[in-house]
Amino acid sequence: MKKIISTTFLFGMLLSAGMFSAQQLSQAKMKAINSDNITTFKKQFAPGDYNKCFTIGQESYTPLGFSALYGSNTIIKFLLNSKVNINKKCKDKTPLELAETGKREETAQLLIQHGATRN
Repeated sequence: MKKIISTTFLFGMLLSAGMFSAQQLSQAKMKAINSDNITTFKKQFAPGDYNKCFTIGQESYTPLGFSALYGSNTIIKFLLNSKVNINKKCKDKTPLELAETGKREETAQLLIQHGATRN
């Protein structure tokens, strides 16, 4: 019985830690992506952040996904050259799906050319 309680407690702690580890996408980070300027982007995001999901209200995006939603193609090319996961989902949406949601045809084509798939 002790093992069951301990295992349940440990599992609960791990789930809680995962929920609290999500980071907010600050105004400064959003502006950096919307600037479509790599130097500005690199001031706000460390390389370790490139594949993380950031929250905005109830939504969640990787830097690539948010860039795709707004058509920031210069940053998208930089992130693709940095070997980000092109199909990483946050809240069940890939960067390609976000580009299509934002009606960014050029961005969608860029992602497809680099291996993005519709899931």
